[in-house]
Amino acid sequence: MTRHPFSLAATLLLCAVPLAACDSSSEAPQNSPEATVTTAPPQLGEGTFTTPDDADRTDVESTAEVAALMLHSWDTTTDRTETAAAIRTKPLMSPDWAANQIEPERNAAGAPWLVAAEHQGYSTPSIVPVQGDLNQDVAPDKAIRAYTVEWTWNTRDGTTVHDAGRRQITLYLEEHDGQWEVVGHQSRDMSKTP
Repeated sequence: MTRHPFSLAATLLLCAVPLAACDSSSEAPQNSPEATVTTAPPQLGEGTFTTPDDADRTDVESTAEVAALMLHSWDTTTDRTETAAAIRTKPLMSPDWAANQIEPERNAAGAPWLVAAEHQGYSTPSIVPVQGDLNQDVAPDKAIRAYTVEWTWNTRDGTTVHDAGRRQITLYLEEHDGQWEVVGHQSRDMSKTP
């Protein structure tokens, strides 16, 4: 058998050139501009939501009102559950109470939430102080405030969602170092009550 070193070298060279070409062609040309498309996420509640910065923390009424509104400000494009609003309210809470705000695996809000979510809805809450002795200053640095909260759903696609909600929320507040904070809250659904 005769060896042909030239043909072996030529064969290897013929195999190496296409492999090298495959590698270099997979790279993008250096001088081509890259197009980047960025889509801004929708603004929570189309920018209508109350934020912790809206509260005057030296004033119990302001802190309680902002917390009550924030706890009922939901945006179905970003919030999986109602607890997402409580998580956004953490800056107004004591560290202990804030640690209790954990989003559950499933949303228990039901049909109104699902209908609003189909249309990228967000809640628009309003509050009215509850009359009577429920609102009281328990001590100079402790207070209870209760509100009736009502909300409607606005949608980004213009669909009218007729399911509104109504709750009574009770907030427990304490003052520490001149700043009021929510140390607990509870709510009672009143949607079925006229």
